[in-house]
Amino acid sequence: MINYFKAIIVGLWSVVVGLAITMKYFLAQKYTMQYPEERWTMPERFRGQVKCNASNCISCMYCVNICPVSCIKLENVKSELPVKVTTKEGKEMNRIKDVTNFEINVATCIYCGLCAEGCPTGAIDMSHDYEIACYSRKNMVYQWADKK
Repeated sequence: MINYFKAIIVGLWSVVVGLAITMKYFLAQKYTMQYPEERWTMPERFRGQVKCNASNCISCMYCVNICPVSCIKLENVKSELPVKVTTKEGKEMNRIKDVTNFEINVATCIYCGLCAEGCPTGAIDMSHDYEIACYSRKNMVYQWADKK
């Protein structure tokens, strides 16, 4: 008989503890964000959408060779006049090849950032954009510098 009343008391105590936890979270400050009106501020090192400035590209093919999923395609032609391009460190380099087509297929991109880290001129950069959903796969192939 004592075990019967002991089980009832233990059961009531567990209900009280559960309700206390529920009330704690019910009365706490809400952190819900109203998404379209409010947006998260991304951390400094966030790797979002891949952006390219094809006018800074020297066609070194580093990004194409380092990409683990081969989502970058680069086509170039030899330029008639070398153009000076400034690197990330501030040095000047001669661009001896012009980029005719630079495309990134973000459907297969894993956003590792290897292409942006190794680019000597900073032509490729990872932006803070995180809204990159599309309705078709054709819209997920970004092209820059189409000079054909």
